[in-house]
Amino acid sequence: MNLKELCFDLASKTGTSGDEKEAALFAKSELEKYMNVKIDTLGNVIGSCGNGVTHILLDAHIDQIGLVVKGIDDKGFILVDRVGGPDERVLIGSEVTVHGKCPLFGVICSTPPHLLSAEDKKSGVDIKKIAVDIGLNKKEAEKVVEIGDRITLRCCPCELLNGNIVSGAFDDRCSVAAILRALEMVDGKINNLTLTVLFSVQEETGGSGAKTGSFASMPDYAIAVDVGFGDDPYTDKAETITLGKGPSIGISPTLDREFTNELKQICKENNIPYQHDVMGGRTGTNADSINNTGKGVKTALLSIPLRYMHTGIEVVNINDIENTAKVIAEYLLKKEAEYCD
Repeated sequence: MNLKELCFDLASKTGTSGDEKEAALFAKSELEKYMNVKIDTLGNVIGSCGNGVTHILLDAHIDQIGLVVKGIDDKGFILVDRVGGPDERVLIGSEVTVHGKCPLFGVICSTPPHLLSAEDKKSGVDIKKIAVDIGLNKKEAEKVVEIGDRITLRCCPCELLNGNIVSGAFDDRCSVAAILRALEMVDGKINNLTLTVLFSVQEETGGSGAKTGSFASMPDYAIAVDVGFGDDPYTDKAETITLGKGPSIGISPTLDREFTNELKQICKENNIPYQHDVMGGRTGTNADSINNTGKGVKTALLSIPLRYMHTGIEVVNINDIENTAKVIAEYLLKKEAEYCD
């Protein structure tokens, strides 16, 4: 597996919350290499294999943040609202794709700073004042764009130095890639477990995909894989995790303490670098939805460090993705070995 190319391929597929079909179909085609796969009523990609006593779920969400067309004004500018939580501070002047009757290149309007009042320069960006210019007048725009069409941030996937890569939608497609890489590592070696893989929809808008997907599978254990706040020059180091130093293992009241410690021990025994991410309450990930599903699920959280979250220039380190896959793979092999002793 070329992990970098897989990350770029996954991130290039359109899949805003509630409209994940393109990304889901691509992820399904990759997951089918390892197990039987279906897409459920809500749009979750669900793969399963094995028929063991212990049932393990691996989850990563397939949806991405974006915008939705709310209207077209008299001059043909497209009015928008949020899909999930795009970082509105960096939307002004961004390049976007409007997914109308065909993909349309657009730019988000930006008033020259010379024409802004002193008050406007200090204030944040209001989503109600954001519009997209596709170069058409109202009549022309209405022929190719409808209310409800989705808009995604454009980003040319590329490499930085030191193993860092850049793209939009790495939240959370890099975690999808990590799970697929883990499955490659254990392919043909898991025979005594029941394994379900859930590439869930609508995480950015409340986590409904993880709720329904985990309820349908009813696992005993679950590992949610998501991204965490990567280090940057502006944030408190205590609130971030460092790129290139491995995934973080979540510590939270909503996560199972014993399971968390087991993952830490696996990292130590296999020389896999890892970090801690301590949360005093809910994790803000699908782990919060999965752990109280049905009769309850022992849940752990792995987070891949990611800089510039919810923008079109999300940065991750390819080694962190590989090491996340190693943690998952070693955990599955450990549980498999328990049945062989």
